[in-house]
Amino acid sequence: MRIHTTQTELTANDIATICLRHEGALGRAMRLKRYYRGEHDILRKEQRANNAPNNKIVSNYCAYIADMSTGFFMGKPVAYSSITENEDEVDALQEVFKYNDEAAHNLELASEASVTGEAYELLYMDEDAKIRFCSVPSEEVILVCNASLEEEILYAIRHYRVYRLDGVTYDEFVDVYDKSDVTNYSYQSGSIRQIGGPTLHYFDDVPFVEYANNKLHRGDFEDVMSLVDAYDKAQSLTLDDMEDFTDAYLVLKGVGGTNEEDVQALRRNKVLVFEEGGGAEWLIKNLNDTYIENIKTRLQKDIHKFSSVPDMSDESFAGNVSGIAIKYKLIGLEQIRSHKERWFKKGLQRRIELIGGMLKLKSVADIDFRDIEITFTANLPSNDAEQAQIVKELYGLVSQKRLLSLLPFVTDPAEEMEELQKEQQEGMTGGEASDERGILGEAEHGAGSSMAPEKPTGD
Repeated sequence: MRIHTTQTELTANDIATICLRHEGALGRAMRLKRYYRGEHDILRKEQRANNAPNNKIVSNYCAYIADMSTGFFMGKPVAYSSITENEDEVDALQEVFKYNDEAAHNLELASEASVTGEAYELLYMDEDAKIRFCSVPSEEVILVCNASLEEEILYAIRHYRVYRLDGVTYDEFVDVYDKSDVTNYSYQSGSIRQIGGPTLHYFDDVPFVEYANNKLHRGDFEDVMSLVDAYDKAQSLTLDDMEDFTDAYLVLKGVGGTNEEDVQALRRNKVLVFEEGGGAEWLIKNLNDTYIENIKTRLQKDIHKFSSVPDMSDESFAGNVSGIAIKYKLIGLEQIRSHKERWFKKGLQRRIELIGGMLKLKSVADIDFRDIEITFTANLPSNDAEQAQIVKELYGLVSQKRLLSLLPFVTDPAEEMEELQKEQQEGMTGGEASDERGILGEAEHGAGSSMAPEKPTGD
């Protein structure tokens, strides 16, 4: 949640007012997370009559859409390299990332943003004076920004609950971060009270990072929730009708004097005797199966169409489809991924900027976030042999580090370059082999390809 203001200072009353406003906006995020967990509105479906079937079928397309979109976008780790080939700053950055298991953390952020439209990250210093970052639930965070075009973050407010052991009652707290300090408050129904004094957080800016899912901060399945509700209802009512069909009434004609004992005897003996003009038939509801299935098929197609997430079980994704054909079928999902990439990259740059400021303060490294190149890789089934061949053909036209970043199995091009140089120095790649041979050998070895280049012939 973002709030814009022309104020540069917030009083306790201002913070309480913001928290009250935040409480009124929680419904959307909580509903999106509820749908992701499979707690759809169909579960509140009322029974039509006493003893009538009341099936509540949840078809969790929301989780399918969010998981597929997140996996396609962030299923492969982000790669980092230095534009100016300053390996020291990349190494220092990678040390922080490894300490925080950055790949898993990015996946968590991407998943949160996919569901609610935004994700937030808090940077802090742990007990060992190491830089840490963690994900904060999006429904807990309020960013207070100035009203300029830059939307500079002035404050970050975390408004959250801590439940007691009974799991029902809770205490409510508010943490307010500015550019130098964090101040803690207790909160209750618009009343706020400061707990202790401000504490330094040691970063050179507000230590919160926002990762938007797209420009409008919309979740991936938010626009198709009404279609999912309709599909849940269609499935549930279809099963209700099927149960009504199996619980049909037997109509007896011309046997008006039949009593309960006669009915029991009929069930036991399985014999019916009618006078002239009598008969028996089942009273059932006529089901138009074709009409019902057409409606569900249309809803299903619209869900995939408007979410841009294809149905991977469709026959069009058969195993013999070429890579280019699959990419065309995923063009809609690729457009969604490209939007995610642009906005997520902004968050990563701010993270690197905050980490760089702290590393400079500790005299570890001087990192300029603009010097760090961030490379995303779509999580598609890849033809490693084909990619290795592309790398071979591009040699001499593109830098070696860029070539390594094109290989899907290389997550840290800088580290890979160091390993290659060590191998070449130790003679492991063949004494007379060129740098080209080293890179291509590495690429083709990872690809599992038999297309090894010919050995250079010596005089």
